[in-house]
Amino acid sequence: MRGNFFYKKIAEKIINKRKNCQMTQEKLAMLSEIDRTYLARIEEGKANPSIKILNKICRKLKIKLHQLF
Repeated sequence: MRGNFFYKKIAEKIINKRKNCQMTQEKLAMLSEIDRTYLARIEEGKANPSIKILNKICRKLKIKLHQLF
């Protein structure tokens, strides 16, 4: 239960920042070198992304990794 809440909070932050950057899921996924469906699962709070993947996403959104937490 608590894990799902944690992933959903991360997802909300990624979605908000992505939209603020006027970026589609497809564009962010391509820039981050991850599959778009995997990014969609991350944004739904259904995936358990590694720190490496989150770091790739953060770099393309121009935020620090700790800002997701």
